Amino acid sequence: MKTKLLLLFVLLGLGGIAQNEIKHQTEQLDLINKGEYIAYFTKQNGSSEYEGGLDKLIYKLTKLQDYRIQPGAHKEVYMVFAGSADHPERHKETMFLPDNEAFPITYVQKVFEGNKDMQDEIGFAPRINRLTDGNRLVFLEGKIYAIKDWKDKDNYKLVSVLEHQTKKMGGLKKMKEVMRSPKKMKAMQPHETLQKYLDNAFEKQQTVYDQWMKKPQNAAIVENTESIRKLTIDAINKQRADWRNSDEYRRIKERNQSFAQSDLENRVTIRNNSGKDIYIYAEGSSNGSRVSISGNGTFSCKKNQYYSFNGNSSAANATKIASANQSCGQTITVN
Repeated sequence: MKTKLLLLFVLLGLGGIAQNEIKHQTEQLDLINKGEYIAYFTKQNGSSEYEGGLDKLIYKLTKLQDYRIQPGAHKEVYMVFAGSADHPERHKETMFLPDNEAFPITYVQKVFEGNKDMQDEIGFAPRINRLTDGNRLVFLEGKIYAIKDWKDKDNYKLVSVLEHQTKKMGGLKKMKEVMRSPKKMKAMQPHETLQKYLDNAFEKQQTVYDQWMKKPQNAAIVENTESIRKLTIDAINKQRADWRNSDEYRRIKERNQSFAQSDLENRVTIRNNSGKDIYIYAEGSSNGSRVSISGNGTFSCKKNQYYSFNGNSSAANATKIASANQSCGQTITVN
């Protein structure tokens, strides 16, 4: 009996130690390297087997800097996230911020409210945006778990696991990595690993945050951030109302409408009711513009326009639908 009780106390003690060792996300960032990452897909089939595969888009952790609302406590994470491999000149940094002032368990895709002048004058507040707040990162043991559609710790979609690249992976090596990726994900068990962390970290977050908020200086941080957010939004709304009520705004709107009307008068609208995608070719052209089923498009009325159901055709092999200088401002339907 004494042996069983001793074993029970040992197990309880180990459980307590494990709880204390749970790290929040800013602490986990200590194990995260800057540079390029490979994204392993985590999709599973109906039998819960990993299908594998690598994302062809670019993932690169570019910068870590102090969280401007709590310098020294947390970080701002900047990444090229899902950038085009063919157009590196279009890469833009996406910012991720901690989801909790005391004990973050995810980092959320965010921007700060207001422009630079507002931020410099009154401070920083993360924008609440339902379209991007579901995009989150979780840092675990040197890997980055990419999440979409986050609602809470039990309702989210794990899209991929990102691993740091120490060397650029060539084409042949990538092909081999794709082949071994299902086995790699099976061994890693990313869904179970992530959920276990979120369950434990969320429980600790509640306790830590409650204690953290009991200190007046901490409660003041939360209150001040909310005040900055409200003031910034109110200032933007007032500014918007002021210029919308101005005479210059009304003149610009009238001119824009006049320009738009003039443009329509020099174009023909083609509506597709054929039940198939169609392709519109201008006189002498072999480059067709697709108009999808039940869609419409506008085209120059200064040239003859032709349609075809073949996207690899040309005006010479298509059917005439609009005559030059005779269809301006009209809507023509392909049935």
